[in-house]
Parts: sequence; C-alpha cells; structure tokens
Amino acid sequence: MGHQFTVISAAESLNSTTWTIEHRCTQCGAPINLEETDRFFTCPFCRVKMCLTTTDCFRYYLSAPDMAMPGIFYVPYWRIKGMTFSCDGDYEVRQSLLDATHRASEDSLFPESLGLRPQALKLRFVTPETGANFVKPSMAFDAAFSEIQAALPLYARADQSTGSFYSTFVGEKVSLVYAPFYVRERVVFDGILGEPLHSIPPVKDFVPPRETADGDIKVLPALCPDCGADLDGGRESIGFFCTNCNSCWYLTGNNLEKVPFSVMPGVDSDPVHLPFWRIKVRFQGIALESFADLVRMANLPRVVKKEWETQALFFYVPAFKVNAGLLLRIARMFTINQPQDKTETDVPPALPYPITFPVHEAAESIKVITATLMAMKKKLWPTLKDVSIFPTESCLVYMPFRRQRQDLIHSSMQFSISVNSLKYGERL
Repeated sequence: MGHQFTVISAAESLNSTTWTIEHRCTQCGAPINLEETDRFFTCPFCRVKMCLTTTDCFRYYLSAPDMAMPGIFYVPYWRIKGMTFSCDGDYEVRQSLLDATHRASEDSLFPESLGLRPQALKLRFVTPETGANFVKPSMAFDAAFSEIQAALPLYARADQSTGSFYSTFVGEKVSLVYAPFYVRERVVFDGILGEPLHSIPPVKDFVPPRETADGDIKVLPALCPDCGADLDGGRESIGFFCTNCNSCWYLTGNNLEKVPFSVMPGVDSDPVHLPFWRIKVRFQGIALESFADLVRMANLPRVVKKEWETQALFFYVPAFKVNAGLLLRIARMFTINQPQDKTETDVPPALPYPITFPVHEAAESIKVITATLMAMKKKLWPTLKDVSIFPTESCLVYMPFRRQRQDLIHSSMQFSISVNSLKYGERL
C-alpha cells in the first residue's frame, strides 16, 4: 500500500474524517458512542457527566471480527491531524489541514498507512483490560512525521522546505491506532478482511512480539474541584464553567486546573460570547514588547501615543477551532485592536461558546501571526528563523458577538464570523 496521506482544503467538509469510538461508561458499564473530538459527555443511561483525557496520547484499536482467533496481534500507526502554516518565498502565508496515518513500526511487512479505515470502522479505546497483543511502536513519532512530510506536496509541508522563511504545524492531534493482523504459514493476513498482504511468503519467519500497549485513558467526574457542583461545557470542550462558585476549569492530561477568565460586556442584548486566549510573550530576535512596537512593525495608520510605549502587548488567539486561514484573520484583527473594554471576572458568560483550542497550541501560532502583521515582509521575514517566542502569561477572555442571520458580529470592530465556520471547526 502506497502513501495514503490526506490534505484537506479549508472549504471541504470534514464529515468523512469523523471517527466513531465505542466506549463503556465507567459508572454503569453502558455502551457509549463517542466522536473523536468528544472530551465531555453524559452517559445516556446513568446521566453521570464525565471528562475524558490522557497523559500523553489517545490509543485506539480496530477490532478484529474474531477477537478470539489464535495469533491475532495489533500493529501501531501514528495518526496526526492539524494545521500547517508556511511563510513562503513569495511573501504569502499558505495554510492547509493535514490528516494522516503512518505505520509506527519499521517493519515493511505492514501497510504504510491505514487509509480510510478509521473513518469507515468503529474504534475502541486501548485499556489495560483489553487483553490483546499490541506491538509497541518502534518508530518514533518525529520519524513518522518526517516521512509524512516528505510525501506531501510542498505547499502542505510544515518543515523548512526550500523557499520557505518559516513553517510550523499547529493544533496537532496525535494518537495511536492499532490494526489487527495474523500469520498463517509464514504469510501475514489482514485481520479485518482475512486476506493476505503479500502474494508470496516473507523471506524469513515473522514472529510477532507478545506485548501490551502502554498508557491509559482517564475519565474524570465532571464536578467542580472547589465546590463539587456539576460543570458545564460542550462535547468538544477542554474548558468548563461552574455556575455555582463561578470558576473556570481547564482539562489537562491528568486533571482539571483552575484558570483565570474575564468577560467583556456586550452592548447588544443576548450576546454570544466567544473565548479567546490573551497571551503575553517575550520575544527574542525582534523588538516587539509594547503596543507602540506593534503599530510601527505593522505600519498601522495611527499616530503613536506616548502611553503606548509602555502599554503591554497581548496576542488574542481564538480558543475555539476554525480553519487555518480564519484563525489568522481573527487573531490579527483582535491583536491589532487590543480590546481595552472593562472586563468582569466574577461571573461566567450567559452563553459561553465551548473552549476547544488548547492554550499551548494558541501560543505556538503566535510566530506566524506575528509574520502576518509585519508590513516590511521582504526585510523581516528572512529573520523569522532567528525569532524565538516565550509565553509569560495567559488568560481566557470572552468577547461578545451579536447574532445576525448566519453571522456573529463584534459590534465595535464590525468583524463577522460565519456560524458555518464555527460548525466546521467543531470537527477539526
């Protein structure tokens, strides 16, 4: 099987790439069907709310039709999904969505990619109770990712390709997917279709190692760690609110961490509040510390005020997922305007939009956001490789938008976000 990596354009529907995972409620044992992006769910039987997380990456397996068949073993595949950005030699930022799987074993007996199988078949979580023979990955993720990159067209790569001043990969979702195989008379068979992978036996006998998969999923009760009340959030949320003690909690690899938040008041009735990460960073390799520095670098049509020289510069990055191009446009607009409205920090917004974009991924996008803000690209882009960014503080800020047909509009900036683009982002 050759390369079967996928680059999805921003305008393309993601319904075909949705994964379905079979799970069982840890409280009552009832079966639950989850989507790959689900992090917060309620058991339809016992009604218990739960959060789903893991310390490193989620591990899934494609179940063989006959799990009890002697000799079944599961080969690992790396799966990666995220946005690529490239500041190219023509002084344009190119972006795309990457969704690919690659064998996590250096043994060429097995297909290089899983193709469309994870979308077509239901997956299950690998747990210590699974009891199957899972082959441990022998190829590190970085090595697999390099091979994925080499197989992609130049515009979709996140490596330092020829003609690119800077490239990065943001919002990556890394997981392991195990596929079933078995050996009969020195021939390796596909454990799902029951068909041989090769027309002739391998040159030497293949004996699969008997191993178990590392790692485990962690299911946390969706209860406020401070007061014990139920937490509220969307299915894809990684951040939750407690309306009893007015706190906000962020889902990490091990637990729920309390995070500071603020809410910008809306001038319209019944506003929709969208979450943003307000991030302050320290730059190395470029003079960009104050709002005045940003005005000069971006050549904004404004007269620099004296107080701007000491006004801290914050980057405003969406804490919700949208396509790569829209992410840059939103971050650019809000960073240029540096919202200064008085915020309220003690009460969660009435209609908070789910937090789905992690703060560390938002921080990783700041360098390419900065590149889009540079007015003198021919002078500054060649220096991007020497620019380092160190986040120093972050806060969750909810911005008010008013509904107008199929758009959400920020009143003071007159900036609109399509409702359809938010729906698209739910599947990223």
